[in-house]
Amino acid sequence: MKKIFSTVLSLICICGLVACSSVKQPNKQNDLNQTSVAEKKQEPSSANNKMTELTFWHSMDGAYAEVLNRQVKTFNEGIGKKNNIHVTAVFQEWPGTNALTMAMSSDDIANMPDIIQLYAENVSLIRNYKRTVWAEDMFTKYSDLTKKQDLLANTISSYSIKGRMIGVPYNISALLMYYNEDLFDKAGIKEIPKNLSDLSKAMKELKDKTNVKHALNVQVSQFELENWIATQGKKGTFFGNNDSGHAGPLNKFAAAENGSLTSFLKAWQNIISTDAYKPQNDSIKEEFANKDSAIVIMTSSRIPAMKKLIGDKFKWNVAPIPTVNADDKQGAFPSGAGLYIINRDDKNKVKAAWIFNQFMISNEAQSMWLEKTGYVPVNQKVLESEAYKKALTDNPQIAVAFNTLKNTGENVVSAFVPAQNIVNKIIKETMLKFGKHEISMDEAQTQLSSGVQKAFDEYYKLNPES
Repeated sequence: MKKIFSTVLSLICICGLVACSSVKQPNKQNDLNQTSVAEKKQEPSSANNKMTELTFWHSMDGAYAEVLNRQVKTFNEGIGKKNNIHVTAVFQEWPGTNALTMAMSSDDIANMPDIIQLYAENVSLIRNYKRTVWAEDMFTKYSDLTKKQDLLANTISSYSIKGRMIGVPYNISALLMYYNEDLFDKAGIKEIPKNLSDLSKAMKELKDKTNVKHALNVQVSQFELENWIATQGKKGTFFGNNDSGHAGPLNKFAAAENGSLTSFLKAWQNIISTDAYKPQNDSIKEEFANKDSAIVIMTSSRIPAMKKLIGDKFKWNVAPIPTVNADDKQGAFPSGAGLYIINRDDKNKVKAAWIFNQFMISNEAQSMWLEKTGYVPVNQKVLESEAYKKALTDNPQIAVAFNTLKNTGENVVSAFVPAQNIVNKIIKETMLKFGKHEISMDEAQTQLSSGVQKAFDEYYKLNPES
């Protein structure tokens, strides 16, 4: 990391531009592996029997913050208390990396967290950082509370680089299709669309046989495009080279070269041609709840919110997002964020942080998401819990999100995209113009291909590979 200072300054510059215009196994005899977590429960985390204080930075607010704070409180009053560990949760503005970036530039460990919540687009910040503690190493050393195999398969691959987990999945969701069942019945639609060809046909039926304003509302940003790229084929397709950044730095827009971008744009042209598509998100949740849109594409984390907004106005449901091609396997990559540990030159804090992270991905902590959010528990053992059974009674749509991720192949992963804000802006603006008939499919292809690749090239000019 001799180039960390210039790298961090470059990241700050990139953020500023956007504002102006989301293996070898280690030796198990390593000195951090002298005592298991179970043994640590019998002796304090700190050698001098004092409380080990941990700082946890997160970017959750609203109902999500309520759950997070309850998880932290449960830890502090239970496992944390037994191990002389106390965690203080500190809210950072999304995506929560500005303060870390500044601290990294001068190796200011006093102003770093012990644990930080990061989204996939921010992993590039810490993937080569000398103070990053890899989750793979900690699973090897201590895994009595939560084991790696307890996690959903594609959450493991989504948080891995070269087969080693750098962090652990924490709050995840799946992109889903929400649809108005009453309008489907009125239009005579018997089968739920499974691919974009099916979807365009359903949109025509909705347009011709109902008075709905928009058959479909979704603004295609990087999030949606990535999903439609990633779910192509039987095993999935990578958005970027080096397995979308999981086998090395993502510096090529692979989708523009492997045909997956072209396949999507051709299928999406048929969606646009129905003249029943709204390509811009204004108040997507409210418009669906008011029956202005028959179909919307949104994350599963919005299920509880939609339940409140819709009430008993009409019957609605969710399904996996339609695939691009008829022979693609339905699924979604796990969107959301994970937890990462920073080594602040204190082995006791590193061990304590891992105990905390194990709890946050445990059956107990992950079950708490089920009460107020549409986040999908990352721990498969939640399926056996009473909390999950109760949640299905209250919000049966949650099962669709969980099963979608559970049945998705491990190659369907979120990309570690550098210059993510710039890339997202390019995709969002280009797809909006395409959706409004302002540019042709070929023009959209060119603008996406050249624009995204240029963003990658400029990022690596400022942040050359070491």
